[in-house]
Amino acid sequence: MIAMPAAESRKYETHFKCLFDSYKNRIYGYVLALTHSAYMAEEITQEIFMKLWLCRDVLADLNNPEAYLVSMARNKTLNYLRKSAHESKMLQELQSRMIRNTNNVEEQSLLSDQHNLLQEAVTSLSPQRRLVYQLSRDQGLNHLEIASRLHVSPNTVKNHLVTALKVIRKHLNTMNAAVLFLASFLRP
Repeated sequence: MIAMPAAESRKYETHFKCLFDSYKNRIYGYVLALTHSAYMAEEITQEIFMKLWLCRDVLADLNNPEAYLVSMARNKTLNYLRKSAHESKMLQELQSRMIRNTNNVEEQSLLSDQHNLLQEAVTSLSPQRRLVYQLSRDQGLNHLEIASRLHVSPNTVKNHLVTALKVIRKHLNTMNAAVLFLASFLRP
């Protein structure tokens, strides 16, 4: 910036101070009405007057300083609101992606653990009960279809399934209790 004579510099400073004192509250109120944020209204108002200060040598040429300041305030505020809306949208999208990814990883881990526990329990069944359980649960056959395929009575199929489900529930409950017991020791 080129140095200017002291008298001319004081003239610009006086003109700026006069504009600042006359319009700062109006500009602040205008921006506050648009943003509904006292903090942002203060920040934007400060930016407007800082920009005005940097261009103080052209202040004398302004025909309608109020219209110029209101126009600056409107433009700065709209830019702020656009930027804020864009950042908010990006943040929401990022959060939703993080939640989806986190949930998918956690859910997959839990499902895998539960599947392993279930397979462990099914493996512990006698061969006949395991076959009845797998025909019922994995292949979706009903009691009559299983009985026909294995050449046993439907009542036998029912008894095998009831016993298999009890054994599986007991195994899962025992494993869950053990996990909870161990987890209580791992907490800080």
